[in-house]
Amino acid sequence: MYTRLLNHVARYIALDETAGQIFCNALELKTLRKHQYLLQEGDICKRDHFVIKGGLRQYEVDTEGRERIIHFGFEDWWITDRYSLLTQTPSVYNIEALEATEVLQINMDALETLYTEVPVLERYFHKVLQQAFAVGQKRVLLLQKSAEERYNAFLEDYGAIEQRLSQQHIAAYLGISRETLSRIRSQAAKKM
Repeated sequence: MYTRLLNHVARYIALDETAGQIFCNALELKTLRKHQYLLQEGDICKRDHFVIKGGLRQYEVDTEGRERIIHFGFEDWWITDRYSLLTQTPSVYNIEALEATEVLQINMDALETLYTEVPVLERYFHKVLQQAFAVGQKRVLLLQKSAEERYNAFLEDYGAIEQRLSQQHIAAYLGISRETLSRIRSQAAKKM
């Protein structure tokens, strides 16, 4: 159960067996059914989550009732509402399972304790946060591009998960209609 996470950690830092065990002991396994919420709008986010199996989407619903997906979380990805987690204010996002999903979760108090017990973990989470920040910046730039450029960038970054997502979810992530997405896909197929 912890192998996927420990392999992820090993990409960033060296963690000995004892430190790895301390880290694993601080985590809780949570299992979600398809369409079950990990977080709902209005709730205060209490934990960070590492996906070990399955997939989630993080989204908001605008004033006109349209969903805007800001992030996906699949195997080897961390997902949370970082703002709600850090400020302990109600979330504006929903995090919902797209399929049967298992996450390892850690609350902020346990994480702060881990930083003292296993200081090298602070470096790991620092690197993870840097990467998340860079992805967030890239996402802002993506939304300034044309619909076709957005879709091509999506394929470049997330082509491996495209088949696991509905057309509706891809369109909501790209900020375009399903009809526009269908047209772009059709035009791409004609070019092949």
